[in-house]
Amino acid sequence: MEIISASEFGNARQWFDWGKEVKDIPVIETCFSYIDLQTLKKMAQVTGHEADIAVIEARLDAIRSTFDDKFWKGNCYMSANVSTPDDRANAMAVNAGLADRSKWAAIYDNVLTKMTNASCFFDRWVFEALCTMGKQDYALLRMYNRYKTMIPCSFTTLWEHYDRWWATRLNTFDEGSSLNHGWNPPVLNLSQTIAGVAPEAPGWSTYHVLPKEAFLTAIKVVVPSIKGKVTVNLKKTATEYSLGLISPQNTQAIVGIPKSSFSKLNTIKVNETTIWNGTYRGGPKGISWNGEDDTYIKFNAAPGTWTFAGSGTLPTGSPKPLPPAPANDLPLEKKSWIASVSVADGSFLFSGAKIPIDVSAANAIDGDHWTGWRDMTKTQYGGQWFQVDMRREETFYKIVLDNTWALWDSPHTYAVAVSRDGVQWGNPIATGSGPLGITTITFPAQTARYIRITQTGADATYHWSIYELDVYRKK
Repeated sequence: MEIISASEFGNARQWFDWGKEVKDIPVIETCFSYIDLQTLKKMAQVTGHEADIAVIEARLDAIRSTFDDKFWKGNCYMSANVSTPDDRANAMAVNAGLADRSKWAAIYDNVLTKMTNASCFFDRWVFEALCTMGKQDYALLRMYNRYKTMIPCSFTTLWEHYDRWWATRLNTFDEGSSLNHGWNPPVLNLSQTIAGVAPEAPGWSTYHVLPKEAFLTAIKVVVPSIKGKVTVNLKKTATEYSLGLISPQNTQAIVGIPKSSFSKLNTIKVNETTIWNGTYRGGPKGISWNGEDDTYIKFNAAPGTWTFAGSGTLPTGSPKPLPPAPANDLPLEKKSWIASVSVADGSFLFSGAKIPIDVSAANAIDGDHWTGWRDMTKTQYGGQWFQVDMRREETFYKIVLDNTWALWDSPHTYAVAVSRDGVQWGNPIATGSGPLGITTITFPAQTARYIRITQTGADATYHWSIYELDVYRKK
């Protein structure tokens, strides 16, 4: 059987990811092949194909022994196929175990904190690599920043591509991109790595709860398993680390209290009984000692309901700014409203199937964020306007334009005016430019029947869309 070294991988036509096209395929393919061979070795052991193990080991060794010589450049992994390092390739080198610990700092500093080539499909492995390196704080920050247009939007599903584009704002609008896609790395990373719930043995007969919660102070996760639901409820304050566990029948859980969460750890209790105060003291029936390593103090837990509580001193600072307080407002009822625009209603052909999609003005106030208005006459230009007649005078202070479906169609610049009769319009009550996806416009409280939003700028590339418009008053 032929032995393949690291230098022999790299099919230029191989698909590994959408994302940006600076894909370092030789490094990525080598890492995946190495991981696959490790799995193949386990399969050979389980199925009794002992004769194959020597050949598999030879292939593993051929990759291991040539990987650094071929791809390590002193501060990152990179093949001759690319001119800049790829976050996907360097993350996979960590995940495969081909990048030893001595290289992690360079990979983190020079690549994983600098590059965002990965799509939401491949970022799963970037998040995992960051957590493997003990950089779970940054893994969460990267996750937050990359999903920042999905988090506030009205859709309850995750998208095929970040920002609903193939890669960047410079690329063509990917109108066929799914808004309800199967690629959901946050679910995997948050439950398996951040909450730390994963099997240790086939069929979940043994599993572990080894959190890497980083700056999070509360986590609640329910992980389905073949044995039943595993429920973990974690809370962290400046003096206590509480980990609640509901463990299903016919399992053994390994529960770890992370040392890195404490600047000083004094005691650990389970169900109010002290079981550790520097050494293991014994515990209630169903709890036993599992050991201690550089990262965790670990215990075995039988099926049942358990609350582990570590007392001491815990840093609770966060590199992520706190979210704003919930707005003290209510959306106005808009079922009777009438929408009008500066151009005739139109439609556009969606995806390769050329499906006609109605983009009439009324769609922007129908309560359905999947439908909307779009001016298809031309791209954004000064003088375009969108108007609503609320059918009676209302008092309001905020307007929200949601065009998540057509993310880059936010108004380039706008002016908002109001009227009591639809004839007399005063000076603009607000002006500004539309950020990506959702435009929130606030102003001193107004009482009026009509609202008009006028486009005051221009954009040579993008149309103007409003997929849902809401108006708010104070509670």
